[in-house]
Amino acid sequence: MKAAIIGTGPGGLYAALAASKHNIQIDLFEKRSVGEGIVCGECIFDSLNIMKKPGRGLMHPVDEIVLQGRGCYTFPLGRHRKLWMLDRRTWQQDLAACAVNRGVNLHEHTKITPAHLQQMTKEYDWIIDASGAPSITSRLKGFSNDYFKNYLLAYQVVLAGDFRAVWPHIKIIFLQDIPADCQPAYAWIFPKDANLANVGVVCSVQGTMKKDKLDLKKVLARMIRTEGLNHAQELERGSGMAVAGMLSRLVYGNILLAGDAAGLTSPLHGGGIDMACLSGVLAADAVVNGVSGVAEYHEKLRRYTKEKLALEKVTVQKMKTLNFDEFDKLLGGITSRRWYVRGRTALQHLDMFYTTLKWFGTRKHRPDWPV
Repeated sequence: MKAAIIGTGPGGLYAALAASKHNIQIDLFEKRSVGEGIVCGECIFDSLNIMKKPGRGLMHPVDEIVLQGRGCYTFPLGRHRKLWMLDRRTWQQDLAACAVNRGVNLHEHTKITPAHLQQMTKEYDWIIDASGAPSITSRLKGFSNDYFKNYLLAYQVVLAGDFRAVWPHIKIIFLQDIPADCQPAYAWIFPKDANLANVGVVCSVQGTMKKDKLDLKKVLARMIRTEGLNHAQELERGSGMAVAGMLSRLVYGNILLAGDAAGLTSPLHGGGIDMACLSGVLAADAVVNGVSGVAEYHEKLRRYTKEKLALEKVTVQKMKTLNFDEFDKLLGGITSRRWYVRGRTALQHLDMFYTTLKWFGTRKHRPDWPV
């Protein structure tokens, strides 16, 4: 069997490593060098409680997150789901080196165009497209607009400064005066260490984002001043988008979509490293099992994400419908150390309480991770 994998992000790399355990000829294509062009908070949130601890590139685990509304609230999310801060470039370069050692043929600086992809469908038994959003497949098959129906738009800088007040936690800052149709919207400070952090803002978008409605660059600059970070040195900046929901179709002939190309990012926070890794492994397993395996690929992903997406849908609705003071009260209730305050909050928000119990209480089968 011959398989091609497009993209050396988490989805493509995990697909290559999973497929390398079988008797498959694997060609892995990357338009840049491995680890280049990353715009990401670089925190893995193991939302399904199925991932293994990362290897090289791991900076530190995150035990608590700071949620800031009117006040600041600390939540020990690490007790329920693991979070790890990464140097993604190092992590992905190490995964790529591991894949090459297992016999994967890596082709860097090789851009796959829609015309190339069309030819590849004849040359390879299976293709896993993990090229990001919008994907190469969408440009070939004409569904690129599906990625822009509802998506999250992010703008980020990498800052060198004094982050001892936050590190080793991460901080989420909920923003006032953001239109309801731009929710969820928040800013983040994700320190890699005491002196370096990814700092950014994100909001929900439907269609085209107009600056006169919400200028993310101005929002970020204002947040940086408010947080006292205006003297930090800016090392990098960039922007990116994440689809707010899995696409309705993930298989096109002998092409399977994985990672961001499949829309596997959170509609709440835009993160998706864990889902990208999972989809890469499941896509590789699917092609190994042939037509019957591929036919089950989409449904397997849907089953994994069901409870997680249900909670995120409820949370997004809260952010759209509650005013800022009401949402701040919800944050305070959820994070309170007093059981009766948490209980009262649960009774006031039974939909969130129920979906949270389902999310925490449902155990998922851990795939056979390749690393």
